[in-house]
Amino acid sequence: MRVRKLTSKEAWRLMGFSDEDYEKAYKVCAETYLYHQAGNSIVVDVIYNVLKSIFA
Repeated sequence: MRVRKLTSKEAWRLMGFSDEDYEKAYKVCAETYLYHQAGNSIVVDVIYNVLKSIFA
């Protein structure tokens, strides 16, 4: 079984960023840094729902 590595664009999409945001960053950053930026981000929708369930 072969496992395919995510592209940096797919990583950004999983973290909730738009393709437009990715394209802006792609113009000024190396591919490695795009992965780092996606990995260091927080998925806003997840945090919102967690806090909503805590304080509801």
